[in-house]
Amino acid sequence: MGRTNYQRGYEIERKIVHELTSQGYLVLRSAGSHSKVDVLGISRRRILAVQSKRTKKFSPANYRKEIADIQATIAQHNLDDVIDFELWVWVDRQGFRKWQVRASHVKEVA
Repeated sequence: MGRTNYQRGYEIERKIVHELTSQGYLVLRSAGSHSKVDVLGISRRRILAVQSKRTKKFSPANYRKEIADIQATIAQHNLDDVIDFELWVWVDRQGFRKWQVRASHVKEVA
């Protein structure tokens, strides 16, 4: 029997935790919350909220709703200058694609 969607999601979140920890962040994972934040990274200069997804074949159009939901959360709670939100999509055999999400725009980051 193969891995469940939960197990696959957990693996991606662990990759994010590892990457942020190696950059010096204090990292908190929101297991099974179904919220707009899967992983929260905190440093002296930045609070980073990451929503993670996984796909076999990447298409930006598949994430419009996710991005709109994050933007609505940012606007509703006036968080643009408080927390940096990013959407990280793990593309099988390619690695992460990352976007910085603001209330008014979205920008892919390296």
